[in-house]
Amino acid sequence: MLLELFLTLGALCSVLTVFLNATLVTSLADLWIPVVLWIAYSIAFFLLYALFFIVLSLFVDKSKPQQKPNRFYLGVFVETIALYFRLARIEIRTRGKEKVPANGNFLLVSNHLSDHDFMSMLTTLRGKSIAFVSKPENFDKPIIGRMLHKSGFLAINRQEAREALTTIREVAGRMKTMPISYGVFPEGTRNRESNKVLLPFHEGVFLMAKKAGVPIVVVRVTGTDAVKKRSPWRKTRVYVDFVEVIDAETVRKLRSHELSELARERMEAAEGLPEIPEIRRTFKYGNL
Repeated sequence: MLLELFLTLGALCSVLTVFLNATLVTSLADLWIPVVLWIAYSIAFFLLYALFFIVLSLFVDKSKPQQKPNRFYLGVFVETIALYFRLARIEIRTRGKEKVPANGNFLLVSNHLSDHDFMSMLTTLRGKSIAFVSKPENFDKPIIGRMLHKSGFLAINRQEAREALTTIREVAGRMKTMPISYGVFPEGTRNRESNKVLLPFHEGVFLMAKKAGVPIVVVRVTGTDAVKKRSPWRKTRVYVDFVEVIDAETVRKLRSHELSELARERMEAAEGLPEIPEIRRTFKYGNL
C-alpha cells in the first residue's frame, strides 16, 4: 500500500511540475524528464516517510510501562514491515487464512526460523491487532525497540521463571480485557537445524490462552530463513500455513502440556508441505 502510495504521489507531482513548467517538455526527446521527476519524487516521499518513522519512535519513552497497546503505532509498524517486504522482494504465500477467527482475540503459535517470522504473520494479518512476545534484546534495538514497546509487544525472559510467568499473566490479561491478540514462539529461540525438526516447546506459553480463554491458531512458517541469503537480489517466497485453530473450549479442557503436544503435532504434520507441488498451488498470494 505504501509503495503504491509513494509511486502515485510521485507521478502526480511529476505531472503537476510539468504542467506548471510547460517549457520542461517541448518535444518527444524531453519525455525522460517526467520519468526522472517521477522517480525523484517517489524517492523523496519514501525518505520523508522514513524520517516520519524515526521521529515517531523518538516520542516513545521505554522507561514507562506501556499499559495499553497503541493501535496507531502498531498500524504504522505493520505498514512499514509490508513496505519493507515489497522492497526486499519477499513474497508471502498463505494457506488456511480463512480459519483465523474473524472476531475476538486468539493466541498465535508458530515455529521459529528467523526475525522475519513474526513480520510475515503481521503482514499477512494486516487489519487485525496483533502483537508478539519477544526476547528482551529486541527491545534494546534503536528505533525498532521503541516501536515494539509502543505497539504492545512484550518481553519475556525465559531464563527467569518468575519473570516469564509475569509476562504470561500480562499477555493473558490483555487478551482478556483488550481488543488485541498475541503471537508467541513455543520453541523459544530460532531453529537453526538444517532438518528443521522442531525444538522442544516451552509449555508455559500455552497458559496465555488458557488464562485468557481464547482459541489457539497454529501456524507453520517456511522460507523465512532464506531471506538474508537472497534478498533483495533474488525474490524470496515465504509460506505461512495457518494449520489449525484449537477452539477455546478445547483450550479450556486440555492442560498446558497437552496443548503443547497438540500444537506440536499439527506443526509437524505441516512440515514440508510447500515443497509438494499439488499443495504448493493451494497457497495464495499474501502481500495484501
